[in-house]
Amino acid sequence: MEKGEYVAIMGESGSGKTTLLNILAALDKPTAGTVLLDGQDFSKIRESAVAQFRRDNLGFVFQDFNLLDTFTLEDNIYLPLVLAGKKYSEMKARLIPIANQLGISGLLKKYPYEVSGGQKQRAAVARALITNPRIILADEPTGALDSKATDELLRLFGEINKTGQTILMVTHSVRAASHASRVLFIKDGEVFHQIYKGGNTSEQLYQKITDTLTLLASGGELK
Repeated sequence: MEKGEYVAIMGESGSGKTTLLNILAALDKPTAGTVLLDGQDFSKIRESAVAQFRRDNLGFVFQDFNLLDTFTLEDNIYLPLVLAGKKYSEMKARLIPIANQLGISGLLKKYPYEVSGGQKQRAAVARALITNPRIILADEPTGALDSKATDELLRLFGEINKTGQTILMVTHSVRAASHASRVLFIKDGEVFHQIYKGGNTSEQLYQKITDTLTLLASGGELK
């Protein structure tokens, strides 16, 4: 991946998407090959420093939000900065523009159980962004959202990507993948095909993804 790219990864269940994401998150180590971030080899990071490495470089957005119900949305968003030992004044200064961009400024004092799924996911995106990560890893980010909330999240991802934020998203959703600039298809643990959005619209990319998935399911040859 290049800095500033927005890449979606697709593949059938069991194809290796989750394993790849875990490797990229420095949760698992590859049995072969290397993972590099700005030339730094993940496998060379000391075990004691892995958590800090993730916190300093990676932002995470999960299907089930992973918010703590006993914390307000604000405190959930602050959590990675608290763990990094940042001062409250710095945390607040970082949060204000992110909350405004994501449209959750008026929800920060609410608890997760008091807001909708789409609002929870926006808080989760804010938590991922507040550390200024080099890359956001999104695992089925639209999986628990309704159609309206999905469209809103994908719009926000597009806006965030336009600011230069690198995004890697694992998804089963053709709609979600069609908003990326490149789609990788994984089969049996290997990347075997990719589609670039290029000058295509999201609707045109949607059709290309659908055609590719249909061809793969039928065992046809990719050109």
